[in-house]
Amino acid sequence: MYWGAFSKEQEQGGRLKRHPQAVEMPKGEMFLAAITQIVRAEYGFVKAVDEGTAQDAKGQPLPLFTYPAIEYLQQFDYRQKRVFEFGAGGSTKFWMQRAQQVMSVENNAQWVQKLKPELADNVTLLHVDGDDFPWTIEQYQHGFDVIIVDSAGYRYDCASAAIGKLNQGGMIILDNADWHPNTAKFLREQGLIEVDFTGFKPGECHSSTTSVFLHRDFNFTSLAATQPSFGMGAKWIHSEAWDKPYARRQK
Repeated sequence: MYWGAFSKEQEQGGRLKRHPQAVEMPKGEMFLAAITQIVRAEYGFVKAVDEGTAQDAKGQPLPLFTYPAIEYLQQFDYRQKRVFEFGAGGSTKFWMQRAQQVMSVENNAQWVQKLKPELADNVTLLHVDGDDFPWTIEQYQHGFDVIIVDSAGYRYDCASAAIGKLNQGGMIILDNADWHPNTAKFLREQGLIEVDFTGFKPGECHSSTTSVFLHRDFNFTSLAATQPSFGMGAKWIHSEAWDKPYARRQK
């Protein structure tokens, strides 16, 4: 198959094979190239790899979640929400731009010192070592609307502590849920609805799973007038004719 802009005359008699601007490539390979360009230019994947930080194409910080999970989470309005993180980093910067308040606990002292100067006033970052780490959330009298379990160690214990501090209608995010099936099972058994987002992450060369566990009263407000929002590289189309009732019931 040939790709390019050609006249009808140029397509005749095998002339395309000799045309210097004709690209001979199977359709599947061409589509793969188009997808690669979306991942490169719109997701900013290569930039994230080269600079060694989870970020979008504009250099804005992202959590090290899968792209499908990030796009899902970006839809909602968090301006009146409290967020708690087990494990701080790019995600802390992501949430501080969106949420009313962010509480983060980290067990790497050097990482805490590096990160602190980069954080906004709505962030509280604590350093807690050892077995006290997962229970840090229990020191707060209030609950949280979003709790992220993405720490170095203690995933199950963090999830266990998070359950008692999750506000009605909130969510718990478990990163690398495919690597922590016992933790995922525990959260499901608490009556939360598990939604798995499997895909690639900013700066990583393999797929993984970020899972969101929704309280059964979950109903966060969407930032846009419609949900779902269009994803990166999507065709901005409203299939209006099919997106309304028009079938007539047979008598």
